[in-house]
Amino acid sequence: MDNLSAFSLADRYSAALDWWRDAGVDCDFADEVQPWLAVEDDTAPEQAARPAKPEPAPHVPAVAESALPHELGAFRAWWTAADNPIVSGPSARVSPRGEAGARLLMLVPMPEDGDRDRLLAGPQGEMLGNIAKAIGIAPDAVYYAAALPAHMPHPDWDDLAREGLGLAVLRHIELARPERVLVFGTKLPALLGHAASPDTLREIAGIPALATFAPERLLEHKRQRALLWERLQKWTAI
Repeated sequence: MDNLSAFSLADRYSAALDWWRDAGVDCDFADEVQPWLAVEDDTAPEQAARPAKPEPAPHVPAVAESALPHELGAFRAWWTAADNPIVSGPSARVSPRGEAGARLLMLVPMPEDGDRDRLLAGPQGEMLGNIAKAIGIAPDAVYYAAALPAHMPHPDWDDLAREGLGLAVLRHIELARPERVLVFGTKLPALLGHAASPDTLREIAGIPALATFAPERLLEHKRQRALLWERLQKWTAI
């Protein structure tokens, strides 16, 4: 123990530091516990609230009721015009045919695939003409109309309704002023504002109406044609 006095205090301090360095310790440590994770200061100002996302702008339909023609000739010209806002795809737009005040208006979803200058110029039109004759109406005395101005594979009827297509079709029927309306296509009653089952459709714009399947389905299913014939007999007897 007396040998310690042979070294000065500075020598002993330097030796202690060398020992700790040899042990791999080169940082100062304190006995007091230090927090490793910062503790939020309760007195800190509250974080500014994020601004709320702006409400999306209301949807504006492509077809505005106020812009629809009020005369049948003008409507038919608008229906096939290049600037008609109704989506139609690459196929040609086809005008309706028939005279205002017809005994019967036949409404189909769209022109046939091969229609160009005449609406329903193919097998669907032939079937509709036979239906008209079966209930005592000459095919040429029928007003033929389509809910779309051009053929469109797999149309999204819900989206078309949001864009105002139903308003345009209703205006067309009102301007044509038929005595009755025969609707071909189970999607069309809803397009025209009839929320219930298509087979419960009884009138459109105050005009007696009846709904059935689309022409292509009737052509493919003999049983559906037979059921339509039964319904037509009851309908025309009223």
